[in-house]
Amino acid sequence: MSKNLKATAIRVASTSALAATAATMIFASPASASALTDGIAATARAEEGNGACAHGGYVGGENQSSSCYNGQRTHAWCADFAGWVWARNGVTGLSALDDMADSFYDYGVKYGTLSSTPHVGDAVVYNHGGSYADDHVAIVTGISGNWVTITGGNQGGAPGHVSTHSTDAWQVGSSPWGQRISGYISPAGTTKPSYPSPSSLADGTLVKSPNGPDVKVMIKGAGVPVAGSDVTPDKYDLSKIVLVDDVAFRSLLSAPPAGTVVHDQAGGADRYVIIDGAALKIGGADWTAAGYNTRQDMGVPTAWLKAAAQRQIATGLVVMDQTGQDPARYVMVDGAALHISAAEWTANGYNEQTLMGVPGEWLKAAVAKSPGNGTVVMDQSGTDPARYVMVNGTALHISAAEWTANGYDQRSLMGVPGEWLGSAVGKQLVNGTVVKDASGKDATVYVMAGGKAVPLTYADFTGLGYDKRPLEAVPGAWLTTAAAKTAPADGTMLLAQGDATVWQVNAGKKRPMTADEFGPGKLSFNDVVSVPTALITALPTVTPTA
Repeated sequence: MSKNLKATAIRVASTSALAATAATMIFASPASASALTDGIAATARAEEGNGACAHGGYVGGENQSSSCYNGQRTHAWCADFAGWVWARNGVTGLSALDDMADSFYDYGVKYGTLSSTPHVGDAVVYNHGGSYADDHVAIVTGISGNWVTITGGNQGGAPGHVSTHSTDAWQVGSSPWGQRISGYISPAGTTKPSYPSPSSLADGTLVKSPNGPDVKVMIKGAGVPVAGSDVTPDKYDLSKIVLVDDVAFRSLLSAPPAGTVVHDQAGGADRYVIIDGAALKIGGADWTAAGYNTRQDMGVPTAWLKAAAQRQIATGLVVMDQTGQDPARYVMVDGAALHISAAEWTANGYNEQTLMGVPGEWLKAAVAKSPGNGTVVMDQSGTDPARYVMVNGTALHISAAEWTANGYDQRSLMGVPGEWLGSAVGKQLVNGTVVKDASGKDATVYVMAGGKAVPLTYADFTGLGYDKRPLEAVPGAWLTTAAAKTAPADGTMLLAQGDATVWQVNAGKKRPMTADEFGPGKLSFNDVVSVPTALITALPTVTPTA
């Protein structure tokens, strides 16, 4: 809130009303149902940033008018907003409210809920009995220690919007935002129907809130969203939907608990286990060996399952093969499972994290992956203080000068096992990777061949087909070192455009290869790197022995 909270058309009441009331009444406690007060707070906070014409206009009690007409604000609307929030949560007695903030104060007097103590869900009235321009009403949406959080409509200057702010100057008579707090008014009760708790409903029950069209299906205490496209193929009977409380509905977790075995409700043989909201496919060998066949197998909506099968489990999650056939432990980083050595298991605190069993077949695929290109990593133990960026499975060192200059400091920094990092740092960047200086200082494009960065002319870049491959940005200092190497590593196979001869590098020289060196069980043409003719020309040819 700012000082510009004024905004609500209000009747002027007696300035002595608060003093008289406070002196003679016993302040009432808020409505006892926490679902009511929590629901009021959640409803108000969900409107953050909205203007007078959200939902076509805010209108609450029968004697309140809409805040919007034909897309335009109709009047100062803080009371309309507060009334709308209370109405959405079934508060009783709303006929006592009108478009003026003071009507909430009168409501508190009428129902005996006026108080000098704030409660979540209360309406807070400012400047009761003051001038027309300065009166205001908002909703208490949180209390923590000595701080009270308040959400109100028509704040921040005309035409106003919904905003939330906190203050420790919440006492009656205080003016935290330039307007004097006059009192707190709790809702007198609720006419809201009594709904069943979602947690009490059987698996497979369809539920929805009375306040919206969305439907969810209960699976192990979670509310899994049901898409319109799921209804027919998944055979969901919408005539059997159970209404549940709006707050409870919106609070439902959207994924079943970890370890839940699921399948597509529409059918199909594939089975999945839920881990961290992701659906991991269970291989045939894992089904019995890992004991998944002994767990309840739950049908879930088709659309949700397709999306969950594409999700990655969170970085930092520690996993193991559920079957126990692989005794190793791994930490997930950007979809890749990185091996944790025995020494690092305790030293790096991995033993203190929850260890999740995952299907062995899925784990093997995750172990074969590397963190995505551009992921910035460091040694989890801190033994190696350097920072690295991942490119095609290789960890490239980032110099101190480049850390900030190239924006690596703006990316998430992932801690990884030191032993794994050592192997990634020592790995040669994949042949055929096309790279450039991340800083842009060197405009040259290079192709990697046996650890050497080979410069490409534009003719080479297009003629060799490298313009069809991703261009990876790499640290400039690392690139300078790679470009300075005199020759590719031994064993690298090279081919120049327009030349049918494949050359193999050995001790900085090249030798022509024969066709019988390739084939099943031998070398593969897939490992040959296309390079500019200039590189091959520059390499001396091995002199044949007699």
